[in-house]
Amino acid sequence: MGGKVSVTAQTVLGDPAFATLKSLVIDTTGMAFYRDKSHDLAQILSARMAEAGADDCAGYFARLTSDSHEMDALVAELTIGETYFFRHKEQFDALRDLILPDVIERNRQLKRLRIWSAGCATGPEPYSIAIMLEREFGARISDWHVTILGTDINQKFLARAREGRYDTWAFRTMSDDIRDACFTKHGNQWQINASFKRFVKFQYHNLITSKFPSIIDNIAGFDIIICRNVIIYFSAETIAGLIPCFRETLSDKGWLVMGHAEPNQELFKDFQTVNVDGAVLYQRVDGYSAQMSPLPASSDVAPMPKSPSAMLPKLAAMDTGRLAPARTQRGAAPPPRPPLRPPLRPGTATVAKPPTPVVPPVDGGVVRIRELADQGQWEAAAAACDALLARTPMDAWAHFYRAMIFEQVGQAEDCEKALRRAIYLDRKMVLPHYHLGLFLLRRDDAAAAARAFRNVLSLLKDVPDDDPVADGDKIMAGQMREAVAMHLTMIGGA
Repeated sequence: MGGKVSVTAQTVLGDPAFATLKSLVIDTTGMAFYRDKSHDLAQILSARMAEAGADDCAGYFARLTSDSHEMDALVAELTIGETYFFRHKEQFDALRDLILPDVIERNRQLKRLRIWSAGCATGPEPYSIAIMLEREFGARISDWHVTILGTDINQKFLARAREGRYDTWAFRTMSDDIRDACFTKHGNQWQINASFKRFVKFQYHNLITSKFPSIIDNIAGFDIIICRNVIIYFSAETIAGLIPCFRETLSDKGWLVMGHAEPNQELFKDFQTVNVDGAVLYQRVDGYSAQMSPLPASSDVAPMPKSPSAMLPKLAAMDTGRLAPARTQRGAAPPPRPPLRPPLRPGTATVAKPPTPVVPPVDGGVVRIRELADQGQWEAAAAACDALLARTPMDAWAHFYRAMIFEQVGQAEDCEKALRRAIYLDRKMVLPHYHLGLFLLRRDDAAAAARAFRNVLSLLKDVPDDDPVADGDKIMAGQMREAVAMHLTMIGGA
């Protein structure tokens, strides 16, 4: 295949292989939205097929299954990135007045805060959260380790999010005063100021194919997950499988914020439901039963005093509308990852009880460490890791997981040392090189980060795209190469 060809939507619809191609697209992206919109899908497919030089569905199917870049290009056309700052006033009010004060109060000893914006598109949602945190709670979290992670399936959206430049239309519900304080104008666009970017990181993540929680993907132990207007495109079966994963990815007492069109109470029966003005929130409470009385809207959280300087005003003017390593990694590898705990069945828990303290077993290996870390139980995971290292100090995987835990708790120097130790013990392990690159990138050491990323590409040079890079996850070599290429392009090290 090569060069553009003439393909129309009608040609695609009449192709005998269209149904198979359609199934591949839906299964890969989870977008059941297109199941009964064949004509819309055919129009998008015909444009991509013409661009890719595929004159029939069978040929394009083969292209998609062998070329991850083409799948990314198709996803870019299928997904909708229209969003803006502080979208849905009531939910941001709930974040400011209830959720963030609750989490900050509970984490005041640990001084850590982790927030995940799942399906972040071009970035206004995570940046809106960063602006709110910095302007309203900045004095209280000035010495905290804060992570706001934005993920999306669309690589083009993620590149724009990292850049942090937006047209005026993205600020249509934000006052000019706040925009001018948080952004710098460059021609017809506005660049978010560095002080509001420091908490925010972006990465590729497919909710359908990238299993979570996963410490390897940095998708674990969140205090707040925001996933708005994403699952409405998925099938009921897919959604039912995702909700328990969101719960497992939250820490105990963590909060889940979904879109206005997603308040199906049956789906969220294992969460405590909290109703506030104009929004429905869900809180993970270990030991909670759906038969218990719901938490009152005001909760028992005393409102925190506002920061004395540069407060974000009440959002009165805001609008009220809208997967990881699996087989041996070219070297030693950990055993297979244990399955997630199944969700509670209706009627199986009628009395609330406090969570059972986790005590790592004396003989716990990397499987146990991984399980604890995926649950966000950082102290228990660290204890299990230290116990393993005391017995087997030359275990490269134990040092790697210790580095991941150090990262989550904000111990940057120890994280770097553990990553370098893992690499020293086994230079063929891909993941320590990759995470060292990410670490150095966050430290603004672009040259050193580029060297680490090139080491990843070197190690994966002869590895097929559909081979996993290690055991325990589903990060494929092709995915890893794409992620590294994207980072190298961003820092000018390609």
